[in-house]
Amino acid sequence: MNIIYMIRHGETDANKNFIVQGRMNNPLNQNGIEQARKTGAYLKNHQEHFDLIVASPLKRAHDTAMIICKTLNEKKLVLTHSGFTERHFGDFDGKQIDAEYSQKVLSDQIPNMEKNADLEKRIFGALNELCARYPDKKILIVAHSHVIKAILVNLVKEFNYTSYLSNCSINIIHHDHGKYTVENYNINPLE
Repeated sequence: MNIIYMIRHGETDANKNFIVQGRMNNPLNQNGIEQARKTGAYLKNHQEHFDLIVASPLKRAHDTAMIICKTLNEKKLVLTHSGFTERHFGDFDGKQIDAEYSQKVLSDQIPNMEKNADLEKRIFGALNELCARYPDKKILIVAHSHVIKAILVNLVKEFNYTSYLSNCSINIIHHDHGKYTVENYNINPLE
């Protein structure tokens, strides 16, 4: 069985200002750097160790993973995997998050946006690949809101693409013989 910790990256200025950033390669802001440190400290205090640490290639996720890794004193490379890159939000990239955005995401109505089914296929494909390559390992993946949501919407009844995931939230997923289950989700290590 694989135990997978999926963590959303720390805060960026776009997050702070409720701007859709999608594939934009924004850095963490100072608060996001501190959130990543606190998340690493939370994991260390809970004596968590990982066999493998993977991140989206986008700067905000990769830097969060590096800070967590350093805080945990893990002597591992942070591997990048393009399968965990944030969704392409099409015509809404760079725009303000509002009620119209939320409704259009749920109904797959944003022009040029990666469709929900395509996103889910991509994310589960990347997860299946990791679990096949590293069976029975504990894996930390640092990614993005909709990457994590693509999994949760399929495994948690009350969850959808407009449900809120905190920056640096921890989501614990098990993979056993091709089946995924959620142990816990949206754990806020910053409280």
